[in-house]
Parts: sequence; C-alpha cells; structure tokens
Amino acid sequence: MDAAEDAELVRKAQSGDTRAFDQLVSKHRGKIYAMILNMVKNDADAWDLAQEAFIKAWRALPKFEGKARFSTWLFRISHNVVYDWLRKRKIQGDGELNDEIFDAGKIDPGAATTPHHDARPDEAMQRGELRSQLEAAIAKLSDQHREVIVLREVQGLDYKEIADITNNSLGTVMSRLHYARKKLQAILTTR
Repeated sequence: MDAAEDAELVRKAQSGDTRAFDQLVSKHRGKIYAMILNMVKNDADAWDLAQEAFIKAWRALPKFEGKARFSTWLFRISHNVVYDWLRKRKIQGDGELNDEIFDAGKIDPGAATTPHHDARPDEAMQRGELRSQLEAAIAKLSDQHREVIVLREVQGLDYKEIADITNNSLGTVMSRLHYARKKLQAILTTR
C-alpha cells in the first residue's frame, strides 16, 4: 500500500503536480532528517542537507524509473548528499574531519520522527542515559558501519534497500552490519 501510494504520487509529480511532490516530502522528511541527523550530529546541518536532498530528488524525479521503491531512491540521494558534504568538510579542514560533527548534538526528542509521551522521571532518566550511551557507541563506529546500523536499526530498512542506498553488495551490507554490531557490543560491554 505504501509503495503503491508513493508510486501514484511520483507519477503525478512527474506530470508536474507540485502538490503530489509536497505530499512525498511531508511523508518522508522525518525519516530522511533522522537518518541525516544520525550521520552528521548537527540539527541545522541535518535540516539543510535534508532540504538539499529533496531539491535534488525534485530535479532528478523525471529520470526516476521506479525500479526501486521511491523511499529507497530518496535514501540513496540523501546518502550521496551527506557524503558529498562530509568530503567537502574534510577538504576544507585540511584533511581532518571535524570531530564535532560526530560527537555534538543529540536527536531532538520533539522531532516528528519520535513518538512523544510523558514518562515518569526515573524512566526518562534511564532512557536518557541509555540513549546517550548508545549514541556515544554509535559515534565511535566508522562512517560506513554507522550508516548501515542507522539504516537498519533506526530506519528499519531491509538489507536489499540498504545495499541499494549505499551502492554496495548485499554481502558487504551484511558484513558491515555484523561487524558494526560486534563493535557496538564490545563498546557497550566495556562500560
């Protein structure tokens, strides 16, 4: 149903219906923003990069053939936007990646991609501590391992979609997930 709805909206948008594309943006912006935020760890940059990804998607939409789901195609564009941005930052930083982009900031609990409910203060504190530990552990992963973990465990994408987004083989995705999980386990058990 979801993919069929996207396909219909894409067809309309390709025919020039900007409202259909706006519906696609509204439907997918939370997941795209959350994926990018998990990679760049900066709210303002994440919003800018998400907007850039949607602009690129709009420009490339006439070429979209529907061989993959629209959401997979959009994640792939977002992946490319983030990696282009990271490369530019690395070049501008004399070959050094700015550690702040990996350590600073947290996911906004009020973001549209997270459910909102009021927990008891002790539960909220425990969740906050666990979230901090998980975010710190994920930040210690390489870019490639962090990306597959976020796409699989946060976004809930299947291996094939991750392979399409990252332009890797299914075996590479499975291997990266395996090693990323082992590294996370090692990091979290040494605390």
